[in-house]
Amino acid sequence: MRTIKLPFGKLAKYLGVILLLSVCITACSKKDSLVPAGNEAGNQAAAVAAAKATEQSAPAAASKEASDLGLTVLADDSRNGHRNIVEIASSNSNFTALVAAVVKTGLAGALSDPTASLTVFAPTNGAFSALPAPFNNAQNISGISDPAQVDFLRNVLLYHVLAAEVFSNQIASGRSSAGTIKPVGTSNDNTVYISKTFGLIRLNGRSTVILPNIKASNGVIHVINKVLLFPTKNIAEIAIADPANFSSLVAALVKTDLAGVFLGAGDFTVFAPTNAAFAKLPAPFNNAANIAAISNPAEIAALSNILRYHVTGSRYFNWDLGILSRVTTLADGSQNKLTTILGYNTGWVKGNGNNNFSQTNPGDILATNGVLQVIGDVLIP
Repeated sequence: MRTIKLPFGKLAKYLGVILLLSVCITACSKKDSLVPAGNEAGNQAAAVAAAKATEQSAPAAASKEASDLGLTVLADDSRNGHRNIVEIASSNSNFTALVAAVVKTGLAGALSDPTASLTVFAPTNGAFSALPAPFNNAQNISGISDPAQVDFLRNVLLYHVLAAEVFSNQIASGRSSAGTIKPVGTSNDNTVYISKTFGLIRLNGRSTVILPNIKASNGVIHVINKVLLFPTKNIAEIAIADPANFSSLVAALVKTDLAGVFLGAGDFTVFAPTNAAFAKLPAPFNNAANIAAISNPAEIAALSNILRYHVTGSRYFNWDLGILSRVTTLADGSQNKLTTILGYNTGWVKGNGNNNFSQTNPGDILATNGVLQVIGDVLIP
């Protein structure tokens, strides 16, 4: 693992009255199995080059994916005739799992309604195959008998449907969101988050529209390559459920009275440092036990500001991060911006006091109150 050396002056400024002034802050050189793969610091030139390469390749790759599946024939409106959404899906072998799910959940009638005007994000069979059984193919879906599984599948399908017809050219570039027809369960669990960059549309950070604008008699279909799964946990719950990676972060949130913020409603992005990231800091900020034992008010206040420097007041998926964009955080002071670089599956972020960029990997973890981007370094203002 590559590591970074943090400028001690800036760290001391923001960590307050750290007693270990004689300690030179160095990065841990030992590879830690707890760090998600790929969380290695990267320099700006390499990250920018990767982003620009993605800018050129991602839209073409999405089109090629659709072409390789034989889906482009559906883009010909004259061939679709006056067929409704279900009829179009049933006519193409790429949607056997989707059609089986529609039939199993009793939604065929609603999606065939001639008076409707709907938008359906339609996952391919390949998208369903990434799900666990029994949701992974048409045969297994048709065999589902557990009412709870049928109900879950129904909500998943409804999470793919908008109650109005929306074509891709009606979706603004940048970040937006849309309410689906899924009944609301928990906060924001029926909202789909849309990222449109370089003309390519991604949903919830992980699913790509590979073929947009298939016109049906009762709406429009956009083909996607990942099934959209609505969030069920908030940011704090996700972190608490993964102590192997986030026990230090959770301890810091509790110590600074910020845990409650991420248990409630909201719309945040959290660049979440792993335990290995905290281990690069000097005591008492280097692990959960030491953080929990902090009693110095100045250290707690400084830790709070450091944590808030990892949080933005809206959702940023990797596809939203721009190229050397400056993103405002919730930290105090004028030095409260991060520098970000987009990526298709992973992005890059750097604090003012960091020498190198940290990769977001894994990234785009959707929560009811925001999104987590896991990083391998603590960001320094």
